[in-house]
Amino acid sequence: MDDLAARLQAALGDAYLLEREMAGGASSRLFLALERALDRRVVVKVLPPDAATEVSAARFKREISLAAHLQHPHILPVLSAGARGDLLYYVMPYLEGESLRHRLQREGRLPIDDALTIMREVADALAVAHGAGIVHRDVKPGNILLQGGHAVLTDFGVARALEEARGGRRLTDPGTAVGTPGYMSPEQAVGESSVDARSDVYALAIVGYEMLAGALPFTGRTVQAVVAAHMAQAPKPLRDVRPDVPGALADAIGRALAKDPADRFQTAAAFRDALPLPAGAYPRGRRSGLRALAAGLAALAGFHRAR
Repeated sequence: MDDLAARLQAALGDAYLLEREMAGGASSRLFLALERALDRRVVVKVLPPDAATEVSAARFKREISLAAHLQHPHILPVLSAGARGDLLYYVMPYLEGESLRHRLQREGRLPIDDALTIMREVADALAVAHGAGIVHRDVKPGNILLQGGHAVLTDFGVARALEEARGGRRLTDPGTAVGTPGYMSPEQAVGESSVDARSDVYALAIVGYEMLAGALPFTGRTVQAVVAAHMAQAPKPLRDVRPDVPGALADAIGRALAKDPADRFQTAAAFRDALPLPAGAYPRGRRSGLRALAAGLAALAGFHRAR
């Protein structure tokens, strides 16, 4: 057990027993742990240590608390959160499955119906969050988990806490790393203070493009080059990259990728409704499974809040 893991175990006390480290993001670290009281696995996510020097524990807990009140079948609930020294962490249910990032790394691009299902489910989750006044700010494949053919969006509240702490500095400023460049809207990338739901719509459209094309629409060798592409370049038409994509789907993603937020869908719900339905969408058996997943996740969150 390395130093960070040992300090995290000390912070968690007897409530959780760290079992092993899992594959995490570029800077955050994930640990599989056993929740002793209920004898079940959970995931503990630790933010980058440098974040603790810029984000107060109170602000971090406030933002995570807001996100913890979101209840939706496609939102992964937060069970608890804590801060100790330079450690900022939160606990989530452990879901069997993989992230969308892992699936894209394995398959390159997805079947159209699978991509549509994921986009519609994530858009539905975002619509609920936006209705509660919460903008995700970091929609990307690594924050979309896949279980039983359904998508679950995670990491609500984290980007907001970091963004507030860093005073809205531009992405290209030294030391700034709020969000993920390849998926950030032009207005978020340059540090505008008025980032709203339309920024999440843009990010989800980037994810949709990547799922269908097998590549991001905007790339570059540096962060600055990626930001410049978001600001000025037009993406290659999706149907030029993949001719079998339905016209309505390509048009919806194209509109959601508009540089000016006023030209995009104004809500995640509007974007969702513009997407075609997958073939045979949500037969009765899958609806039942979805309701069960929703009830289980809501029960987990409610139980911990009651404690």
